[in-house]
Amino acid sequence: MSILAISCVLIAAVVFEEQDHGVKVKIPNGYMEVAVTNAGFRIGASHGEDTSPCETSIIVPNMTYPGFKIEENSIVSDIGTIHFDGSHFTMTDASSKYIVNGTVILMPDSVKVFLNNNMNIDKYFGSGTPDESTLSSEQGTGLVRNRITTTAYYWGSRKYSALGVIPEWIITNGPSYPVTWKATDDVIWTLNSTKADLYLMPAATMDEGMVQYWTLTGAPVVLPRYAFGYLACRYGWSNRSYIESILTTFRNESWPIDAWISDFGWFTTTNDYSLPPTGSPTYHDFGYNNITFPQPVEQLKEYHEKLHLRFGGIRKPRLGNSELIQFAKQKGWLNTEGTGVNQRNINFTIPEAREWYSQENMHYLDDGVDFWWDDEGEFQYFTFYNWNLAQANMLQTHNSSKRYFSISRAFSPGIQRMGTSFWTGDQNSNWEALNLHPGYLLKWQLAGIGYVTCDTGGFRGSSDTELLVRWYQLSTFMSVMRVHSTDTVTPHFPFLYGPEAAVSFRASMNLRYKFVPMIYSLAHKQHDDKIPIFRALMAEFPDDDNVNDLTKQWLVGSHLMIAPILNQGGNSEVVLPQLPSGSGVWYQFNTTKVVSGSSVTFKNASWETIPMYARSGAVIPLAPLVLYTDLLPGGPLQVQVYGGADGSFRFVEDDGETFDYLKGVRKTTLFSWNDQSRTLSWKSEGSFEGPNMFTEVMLTLFEKDSMTHSDVVKM
Repeated sequence: MSILAISCVLIAAVVFEEQDHGVKVKIPNGYMEVAVTNAGFRIGASHGEDTSPCETSIIVPNMTYPGFKIEENSIVSDIGTIHFDGSHFTMTDASSKYIVNGTVILMPDSVKVFLNNNMNIDKYFGSGTPDESTLSSEQGTGLVRNRITTTAYYWGSRKYSALGVIPEWIITNGPSYPVTWKATDDVIWTLNSTKADLYLMPAATMDEGMVQYWTLTGAPVVLPRYAFGYLACRYGWSNRSYIESILTTFRNESWPIDAWISDFGWFTTTNDYSLPPTGSPTYHDFGYNNITFPQPVEQLKEYHEKLHLRFGGIRKPRLGNSELIQFAKQKGWLNTEGTGVNQRNINFTIPEAREWYSQENMHYLDDGVDFWWDDEGEFQYFTFYNWNLAQANMLQTHNSSKRYFSISRAFSPGIQRMGTSFWTGDQNSNWEALNLHPGYLLKWQLAGIGYVTCDTGGFRGSSDTELLVRWYQLSTFMSVMRVHSTDTVTPHFPFLYGPEAAVSFRASMNLRYKFVPMIYSLAHKQHDDKIPIFRALMAEFPDDDNVNDLTKQWLVGSHLMIAPILNQGGNSEVVLPQLPSGSGVWYQFNTTKVVSGSSVTFKNASWETIPMYARSGAVIPLAPLVLYTDLLPGGPLQVQVYGGADGSFRFVEDDGETFDYLKGVRKTTLFSWNDQSRTLSWKSEGSFEGPNMFTEVMLTLFEKDSMTHSDVVKM
C-alpha cells in the first residue's frame, strides 16, 4: 500500500479556515494552505499556523491574484480546481480533467509532498543539467556551480508544472537550494524547511508550462539590442596597444562586432587567486589597470565613438584589497566560510553591502563601462541574484531609463526578470563539450533562463580550427554570441585561424547579424507571451516520438530549425519532424530545395555548411548586412517566405536601449502570408519612430524549384 493510500485513510473530516486567496486546513503536525496564484495553485505547509507564501526572490513580487470560489472542499479558479481532503488534494484543469493528486506530510525538519506518477509514461522537463543528452529528468534540485545550473522545478507530461520554494533566509551558505524532487513510484518532493510552498500549475503543453512558470517567477526582460550582436572576449588583453590593435582589426577588416569584454586585466594588474584571506594592500578592486587602461575615460570614449564598441568588464564577488577587506569585515558584510578566495566574498544578501558595492562601482558607469560579466559567485545559492540586484539598482540610480545587461555563470529562478544572460561555464575546448551545448541551450531555457551563451571555442585548452568553426556556427543561434579563451592559447577571434577558416567565421557572423531583427522580435515575444526564443522540437511537435527527447536540434521561433554539425569531419544526421498532414514541407534554408523523409545525412560537410530548415508558412525577417547593430536598418527589411502554407510573424522595433518598450513605446508589425493568394500583407501598431527603424521591405518567396523576388516597397 502506498503512502498516498494510507494518508487518505487517516483523514476522517475536513475543517478549513478561509484565507485571502484560499483556505487553511489542519493536518497532522501542522497546517496546509490551498491557495490560488497568478499561474495556478500554491500548496503551503507549515509546522506553525503561518501558511502565508514563503518570502523569496524566486516568485514575482506584487503578484496579482485571480478570483476564486470555494465549493464544498474545493478551490475553483479559471485555471483549474483543487479538491482538498485533509492533507490530501487532487488537481484538475479548467475543463475538470484530472491532472494529479498528492499528499502533504510534515516531517520533523521538512515538508514532503507525494504526487502520483507512472514511471512508464510520465516524463519531466525543466530541471536543467547535468545530463544534456536528454531533455527529461528523473530528479531535480536547486544547484549553482560552474557548468551546472539545476532548478527545483519541472513541467510534466502529465500536463502540469511544479516549483518548490522555501523561505530565502534559510539559505545561508553553499551552492545548494535544499528542495529536491525525485520520480519513483510517486514524485516525492522534499522541502527542507518547517515552512514551504509547492506551486502547482496546470499546463497542457511544454509551452504552456513556460508561460505559467514565467508568470509565477517573472518573464525575461528584453536585452539591449547590442547584446544580440557579436561579443569578443578573452583572458589576456595584455596592454592598451594590443587592445586597440585587435579592436581596430575587427573594424578595418569589416568583421561585425558590437562589444568587447575583458577578464581581470582591465581593473587590476594581476588576479587574486593567490592572495591570503587578508588580501593585499596593493590590490585594486575598483580601479583600473594602468597598463591596459592608462586613460580609461578617454579610451572608453574613443572605443564608443570611433569604433562603435560597447565594453563589458568582469567582476568578482569578493575583495582583494586588504584595507577594504578589513572595512567590510568590521561591517559584517563578508561571507568568510570556505577556503581560499571564498573567505573574502561579499555577502550580497545584506542590503547595506549591496548599496556600498554599488557606490564603489558607480564611477565605472560614469567612465563608460556598459555592462558586467559576473564570475565565480557560486558560494551561495542566491549570490548571483543579489549581486545582479546591486548592479541593476546601481544602473537605475545612474540612468533609470537604460536597460540592464550582464553575463552570469549561474542561475536561480527569478533573476531572469533583471536582464541577465548566463553562460555555460568554463568548458573544455573539445568536441565532447561542443556536443553538450544544444542540450545546455534547451534545458536551461526550460529551467527558466531566457538568455543562454557560452565561451565559443571553449575555455580550457586549445581549440583546433575545425572545432572553432563548428562552435561559431552553433553560437550563431544562441541567445548571445560570445567568444572567449584563456590567456595561454590563440584567442578565438575570427582573423587568427587562416583564410579558409575566416570564410566560415565571416559567414557565421554575417548570418548572425542578418538574424538580429528576428531574434530581437522573438525576445519581445519571450517577454510578452512567455514563449522562449529557442524551443525544443518537442514543444512544437509533441506527437512525434522521434523528437520527444532530442537535444541536438532546436527551433528559432516555430518555423526555423537549426541542426548544427557537432562532429569532427563534418558528419551529421538531422532528424526531420513529421509535419501535420496538409501543412506543407521542409525547405533547406535560403533555397528552393524541399527535403523529405525522416532524416537528412551529411558526410564530410564543408566548413560553410550549417544545416538549417524552414517549414512551409515560415515568415523570416532578415536585415541587410551591418557591422554593428546601431547601423540598422541598413536598407530594406528582407522578408523570406517559404510557400505551401499560411504563416505570420510579429516584428517588433523599439529604441533598443531603454525600458520605454514596457510603456508601449514600440512599433509592432504583423506580417501575414496568404499562400492561396500568394500575398504578404502587414499591419503596424504603435507610434514609436527612431533612426533604426525599417521603412522599406522586400519579399523573397521560396517554393519548390522556384524563387521569386518582389520590388522594394514602403512599410
